[in-house]
Amino acid sequence: MDTFLLLIIASIVTGVLSLTVAVILITRGTWTNYLIKFGTPFAAGVLLVAAFRDLLPHAVEEGSARNAMQAALAAILFFFLIEKGFTSFHHHKREDSKNELIDSSKKTQGWLFLVGDFFHNAIDGIALGGAFLIDGPTGIIAAVALIAHDIPLEIGEFGVQLRSGFTKRQIIIRNLVASSTLLVGSVFAYQIGSEVDIPMELVYGGVSGFFIYLALSDIIPTIHSSEKARYGLQTGFLFFGLIFGATIASFAHSYIDVGHAHHDHGHGGHDDHDDHDDHDDHDDHDDHDKHDDHDKHDDHDKHDDHDKHDDDDHDKHDDDDHDKHDDDDHDKHDDDDHDDDDHDDDDHDDDDHDDEDDD
Repeated sequence: MDTFLLLIIASIVTGVLSLTVAVILITRGTWTNYLIKFGTPFAAGVLLVAAFRDLLPHAVEEGSARNAMQAALAAILFFFLIEKGFTSFHHHKREDSKNELIDSSKKTQGWLFLVGDFFHNAIDGIALGGAFLIDGPTGIIAAVALIAHDIPLEIGEFGVQLRSGFTKRQIIIRNLVASSTLLVGSVFAYQIGSEVDIPMELVYGGVSGFFIYLALSDIIPTIHSSEKARYGLQTGFLFFGLIFGATIASFAHSYIDVGHAHHDHGHGGHDDHDDHDDHDDHDDHDDHDKHDDHDKHDDHDKHDDHDKHDDDDHDKHDDDDHDKHDDDDHDKHDDDDHDDDDHDDDDHDDDDHDDEDDD
């Protein structure tokens, strides 16, 4: 399957599936709290194994390990600052609305969470597009990790918006629109990465840093704030997430046959190999044409040599005939002259003889 088509499918499934599961669970209400408390460490485990088992090792293999680690660190700091800025803005709004009506404050809080969902999905999309730039299996692993992370997050945001006074219909429609930014972000990142010459270790490092930040920013507050009775269960779900993520990674790399997308960096996979074979076939065809041209040229040269030989033979034959003809004419002329001279001598002798007789 084409990598770009797989990216589109994964982006749509990630956004829609996360929201659908969240809507189903929040409407029933029974498993919502349990999913948030135990689903979050599970998602953190999937994100961590995707970062440390799949992304960072590939980053080291692709190029400089230093560059890969620096990219991961930069991504962690970048997303921390962005989330910190949004959180500060959110708290500032809440403090400003203390003297306002409670309903208005809740409404504002619901809108802020919706805006944050737009931004969060766009960032998820950029990370997903970067993962598919690496190869198809890595993109699938990233999609599974994002789904595991987004389901508890969507449930929490869904609950906040319900308490803010939004109807379920309004929440579903607005969150579907917000989920579309995931598709936009993934396509944007994939297209930019395909056009711009980006070192792949930076892509690996950046995506892994994003996953590490999501995992640590979710798991630390959740587990540390939990009761002792739930601490063991949450830790167990963390390890379950690690095992699940490793299983998905092994399955993706073993059974998903999608070549590397970023061919400019030597990751064309099987498709690039086919292109190389086509290029070799083309070279062979060129060599064959050159060979034909060479043979044709040799035949032409031979033909020219034959013509030249014929011309030389003809010229030589003409020259020989001409020389022979000239020699024959010359000899004949000389013989005639000699005969004439002999005849004149005979006449002279006769005259002398006649003179003697007269005497």
